[in-house]
Amino acid sequence: MPRSKEYDHQDVLDAATSQFLDKGYKGVSVNDLVKATKLNKHSMYQEFGNKEGLFCACIDNYVQTVYRSFGHILRRHPLGLTNIDDFFRHRIDYAYSGKGNGCLLLTTVAEKEQVDKVVLDRVQHHWTLQKADFKLCLDAARERGDIPEHKDTDILSNHLFCQLIGMVIMIKGGTDRQTVEMMIDMILAHVRQ
Repeated sequence: MPRSKEYDHQDVLDAATSQFLDKGYKGVSVNDLVKATKLNKHSMYQEFGNKEGLFCACIDNYVQTVYRSFGHILRRHPLGLTNIDDFFRHRIDYAYSGKGNGCLLLTTVAEKEQVDKVVLDRVQHHWTLQKADFKLCLDAARERGDIPEHKDTDILSNHLFCQLIGMVIMIKGGTDRQTVEMMIDMILAHVRQ
């Protein structure tokens, strides 16, 4: 008869994610993960395959957790620029709250030479989904005449995504909130022109 799992899957992912955020993929050893998750090596390998498998599971869990928190904002009906504005403001509220300890996706890309292509592909997949949500709002705004018809919503969604990443980095670097809020106003003014 197979033994039942004696650990909480979510607790394991949370503990491992914390290690990857603190030390980066390369900086975390299997022994660090075993200690942090309280799994033995056998259980870790059986559940996740290897360190990379655990890391990929952490990325997926991280994205699902973050999207539960704010992903719905972009998909609210009616779709449009209000959703994008609310989304950006929610993200800066979160960033300034001090609740988060970094972005696992940005941390992963920052050390891209240390991770395999499968990991980077997973990050790109999640980023593609984020940009698709921006595009849905932009397409709806263009259909209503809130942005000019000639605007390319694919390019604009990439632009918004780049602005989002830049703002997260600026906040992490100590940029004051008023500056970031003025940036959001400028970003949306650019989209409307």
